[in-house]
Amino acid sequence: MKLFAVAAVLSVVSAADVVLHHRVFHPDLPAQPYLKRATVSLDTATVEAVPTLAKDLVAFSEALQTLDHTAEALYQVALEHEGDTSEAFWDYSSVKACYLSKTSADTILLHLSSGESIPFAIDYFVSPIPHDGSCPQTKSSKTSSPSAALKTFANKVQRLNSTVLLKRPETPPLPELRAPPPLTPEGEVVKPVPEKSFIQKYWMYMVAVVLILAVGSGPEDPEQPRRGGGGGGGGQ
Repeated sequence: MKLFAVAAVLSVVSAADVVLHHRVFHPDLPAQPYLKRATVSLDTATVEAVPTLAKDLVAFSEALQTLDHTAEALYQVALEHEGDTSEAFWDYSSVKACYLSKTSADTILLHLSSGESIPFAIDYFVSPIPHDGSCPQTKSSKTSSPSAALKTFANKVQRLNSTVLLKRPETPPLPELRAPPPLTPEGEVVKPVPEKSFIQKYWMYMVAVVLILAVGSGPEDPEQPRRGGGGGGGGQ
């Protein structure tokens, strides 16, 4: 299997391996047991598939052939927890089985607790898938049946690009709180000083301008000769 692994870890994790299992699920199908799918190394964030992976996928396909309607079939990948005594305690993630016919890459996202190095939950994704979430179409039929999709997936699973992501919980930023209003010694909120109006702020400048204009204009001088005028009486 061709592997492409990327680790998204906020802190260094100790070297450890976790086991993944898989099965096919359908409401009308008897409960299928999980089969071992792969081992994931948390130290290197790589996945190693079991040699029987393709054979198991074909067996899942044959189980679905016994049903008349398989559109609701799911492919499930489960995370085995250390110390679990039953499959019922495993965390699992599901995708539509019909998506597997076009799958060229898958992503295994393992969630780690804060301060712990062993994952407690899993998310499994495959790509590409149709944007509308419908089952991919094939040349022979309108949609790909889950049974046929599993067989197609089995033929190319050894060439699948697998990505392993390890993720720790992130703490959201603290909210920015407003400073409390100042209080008087009596415990009452200090009322802000009302803002002055334009006249209250600049009245002294306005008075100064008025005085300057009043002094500068002054009264008219009475002895100033008048311009123009009529002619005086003439002698004989």
